[in-house]
Amino acid sequence: MTKRVPAYMNVYTQLKGMIFDDTYTIGLLMPTEPDLCKMFNVSRTTVRKAMELLEQGGFVKIQQGRGTEVLDYKTTQNLNLVSSFTETLELKGYKVQSKSMHIDMCVPPTNVLDDLNQPADTQVIRIQRIQLANGKPVALMTNYVIPDLVPGILSDAGTFVSLYHHLESKYGIMITAAKDNIKAKVADYLESELLQIPPGSPLLVDRRITYSSGRPIEVVMMIVDASKYEFSVNLSGRTL
Repeated sequence: MTKRVPAYMNVYTQLKGMIFDDTYTIGLLMPTEPDLCKMFNVSRTTVRKAMELLEQGGFVKIQQGRGTEVLDYKTTQNLNLVSSFTETLELKGYKVQSKSMHIDMCVPPTNVLDDLNQPADTQVIRIQRIQLANGKPVALMTNYVIPDLVPGILSDAGTFVSLYHHLESKYGIMITAAKDNIKAKVADYLESELLQIPPGSPLLVDRRITYSSGRPIEVVMMIVDASKYEFSVNLSGRTL
């Protein structure tokens, strides 16, 4: 027997979709409670529950006497500058934390070794973690780093949030360039469980190679909740 979806969840899902497709744009005030009741033919209690879910998700801000404002719910990472996921979130005012960080040695996929200019079957440092923004999971990260560059990092699990900052402050490694390959996918069951989103939700996958003084030092696979994050790049010129 199919479980009936509560009315407030239907309203929440529809309103979130209208925010995503820019029916209600960032900075705009949402319709009033009475207007939403008429729009969806539901009670004020139902509308109120739906709006509370939107606020909890960081999509709107409810202000007594002013209305409900659509927030800038996406964090944009400028790919014209070398910045990390954590740094970008922090610049937007989020409190960023790492959850379930695990650091070990492994032989990574062949393409990772190729990108790091390492021989076949070479072991590298692997750092796995879930990144949280204001306590909510937004990304799954797996970093592969050349071991010789980071002695002692195996004992550093849980001691840092931004890997770039850790590389700079502890090891004196400055990230000077990066190459990103970004694609879209939908969340499978495991990803949906870890990111606390429904299966089939849109994700962004960023595979990045980072360089220090022209040398590749790290490869990261980052899987991000696409409803909370985006990338931007400025282009000029055109080759015909």
